[in-house]
Amino acid sequence: MIIDHDNLEEFQDPQSYDVEVEMISGSDIDLAFVEELIHTQGGPLLDLACGTGRIALRFAEQGYQVTGVDISAPMIEWARHKASQRGLPVELLVADARSFQLQKRFSLIYMLGNAFQLFLTRSDQEAMLGCVREHLLPVGCFLFGTRNPSRYNLYEWGKSEQNTYTAPDGKQVIVTSHQEYDHLTQIQHHTFHTVHRNWGTSQQESEGKTTRLALRYVFPQEMEALLFYNGFEILSYYGDWDRQALTEDSPRMIYVCRRR
Repeated sequence: MIIDHDNLEEFQDPQSYDVEVEMISGSDIDLAFVEELIHTQGGPLLDLACGTGRIALRFAEQGYQVTGVDISAPMIEWARHKASQRGLPVELLVADARSFQLQKRFSLIYMLGNAFQLFLTRSDQEAMLGCVREHLLPVGCFLFGTRNPSRYNLYEWGKSEQNTYTAPDGKQVIVTSHQEYDHLTQIQHHTFHTVHRNWGTSQQESEGKTTRLALRYVFPQEMEALLFYNGFEILSYYGDWDRQALTEDSPRMIYVCRRR
């Protein structure tokens, strides 16, 4: 067994998830890249692992036909709530990216937020890529990003960090994280300990909550083979969303692919 949890613990509180994403500097760094590709490809669009709809709702506001898929029911429920509040006709579905069947094809399928790392085995990755290929139009593109297995990402990022933000209920949230990298499986195991503080009550700090998250790293040459043998041609690749060249120290690996 690679992990002893379902790897969805971090995605059960969508409102807090949104706050955490917003506090990350440059959290919308991917938006301009996707928008440029959409202007070339057009719709319809499939947002795979769409989470709470951060990107899907923006493109729906621009008039594109958007479908969002995510395995987490709480995330989709919150995304639907936000879409309803804005009056946006977005199709948002609870489905597994390794086995979804939508009976339609798309001009662009994109998967952001480093969601590629949540597919922990080669069979998981291949199942997801098979579904993507099946749902692409002949001239469609698949765009995704994943963290580059740089020395920093593998051994320093999240090693021992503490972040603080304000939750929707006004409480201060303190998140302490720790990670360990397993060379054999190429999986990085993260542990997060979260506490809530409310200075207006006699009990200043709530009981802590611990969640776990496993992330798989894929090396560049491995990715090239994985995509090729699952029926994809790489059109372009970069080291970040600003289209910088991929180097050993790049923070990410960004791929634009099509069926071959």
